[in-house]
Amino acid sequence: MINYFNKIQNDESIIAIYRKIYEHEEAEGSYAYYDYNHVNNVANYCEKILKSLKYDDDFICEAKIAAILHDTGCIEGKENHAYRSYEYAKKYLEKNNIPLKNKDLILEAIKNHSDGFITDNIIQLVIILADKIDIKKSRISKAGKQVEGNRQYQYINDIQFKITNNNFYINFICDEEINLEELNNYYFTKKVFKAIKSFSNKLNLSPKVYINNKLWEEFYK
Repeated sequence: MINYFNKIQNDESIIAIYRKIYEHEEAEGSYAYYDYNHVNNVANYCEKILKSLKYDDDFICEAKIAAILHDTGCIEGKENHAYRSYEYAKKYLEKNNIPLKNKDLILEAIKNHSDGFITDNIIQLVIILADKIDIKKSRISKAGKQVEGNRQYQYINDIQFKITNNNFYINFICDEEINLEELNNYYFTKKVFKAIKSFSNKLNLSPKVYINNKLWEEFYK
């Protein structure tokens, strides 16, 4: 299974798609990237979260395959990209004869990764969470660094995870110059909080959210 993930991750056709997405986003002045770097971040977050939940390596690799393919539809723009990504992934897996034990869960996760947490598909749940919380500086475009609120994400350097004793710990590591008030008031930060709360509720976990190792008080309001 690891070989299948590596094959897809390093497939030049996949990389070319995300390169074109990046170029389009740069030209259009998008606030954030849906590029190859982003989907690899999502794959890494999925791995960390699922390892904490004690899933086996094969299952984790399949979730990472979903992560790598989940934004391919953005090559035609962000509107309805989840469904286009699903269509592309389905054809890609069939064309390349890639046998996956949880193929239906993978495709369902890709198709619904923009739609919320009303599902028992753990791959979908993890993809949605990992996608929403990828707000560190590598995600933010040049244009996005000029937008009030959004510009604060350029000061987030890393996001750490741990699930233990039914607690879900997330720690956002930031530069000192981050403006926490502006960050808290930005609409997408509230979406990130909602994603964390929804995921935690679905898996009966207690979320513990930190920023620079201190409780992020806004999360609990």
